[in-house]
This record gives sequence, structure tokens and C-alpha cells, in this order.
Amino acid sequence: MAASEESSTTQMIGNAFVQQYYSILHQEPDQVHRFYQESSILSRPEEDGTMTMVTTTLEINKKILSLDYTSFRVEILSADAQPSFKDGVIVVVTGCLTGSDNLKRKFTQSFFLAPQDKGYFVLNDVFRYVDEYKSVDIESVPANDAAIADESAPTDAFVPEPESFMLLKMFLLVKLLLLMLTLVSAKSESPLENGMYQLLKSGPVSC
Repeated sequence: MAASEESSTTQMIGNAFVQQYYSILHQEPDQVHRFYQESSILSRPEEDGTMTMVTTTLEINKKILSLDYTSFRVEILSADAQPSFKDGVIVVVTGCLTGSDNLKRKFTQSFFLAPQDKGYFVLNDVFRYVDEYKSVDIESVPANDAAIADESAPTDAFVPEPESFMLLKMFLLVKLLLLMLTLVSAKSESPLENGMYQLLKSGPVSC
């Protein structure tokens, strides 16, 4: 199967799963556990943001029913699928849940659909509200430590001060004038009597 055909088939599987799963989740949540098996793992966030992980269909069913999905309206924003290990399918969903208080919260949910005799079952399921993520404060480096770090770090290339530039320019001008005087005087002498003139006319001299 070509890569494009496999991708298309995988996306069709993902789309069909998403449509069935969320329809049953919000209409008949007591039937959702049938998407899972005993080896399945489900993760859901608690009120404080920590994740709770459960396994077995019994515990998964308890967890889903405790979340009272019937009181929420779901809006699917995207559903992306990829072929995975041993003919499995990864499905990543983004959407919004709106509660009875009209508070809309964006979420992301990832599934790994493992193949079975007839179709697939959910082996892994991770759900997370996006707005629960908080930026991690990166501890800033104290000023003294930063100074020490700068001292130990490799120094940048030397940049001359303006006065050094002026001295360098004057030195180069003097060298250029001396060279011009040498060339002028060389014109009145035999090329063989002046090494500089011979070098300029004949090119590099091998040692």
C-alpha cells in the first residue's frame, strides 16, 4: 500500500472512531467502556491538575461515569491520525467542552487504537484540558553567577579601540608611502639590482 493510501485509510479509521466515541461518551457514557479492554490504560486530570491513571474496563467505566459527560456539550476542532506500531493507529483530538455553566474549556485527547480480531480497541487514552497548563518559571541566574560564567566563558574576538584604529591607519599609510618610494626609485635602477622590483615583476620566488 502506498504511503498516501495508507495515510488516507488511517485518517478514515480515526475519523470513524472519533465520531462514534464522542457520540456515545456524551449520550450513553455507561457504554463507553466497551471501547476498552482489560489491558487498557486511561488517564484523566483531577481538579488540581494532577493526572489519575486507571486500568481494567471496570475501573475505566467508574472513572468515565464519575465525570458526568452528559452535562457537557462537545465540539471537535480537529482529529489527526497516524499509522503506528503493529498496525495500530494513533489519534490526536482537539476540541472544546461546554458545561451547564456555559464555561467552555479547550482540551486535547490522544488515543492509541490497537488492532483486534474485529476492528480496534482503545489501548491508551490520555485527556488533558489545555487551559490547565501553566508556564514553568525558569529560575534566573543571579547577577554574580552570571559574571562568573562570563569570566570562564571564551572571550570574543579582540575589538580595537578607536585610538588603535587610528594608529593602525597611520602605520599602513606610512608603509604604503615607503613602498611607493621604493617602486619609484626602482624604475631608475636595473631590475636585477633591486630585489623588490624583481619580485614584483617576476612573481613569487621559490626558496
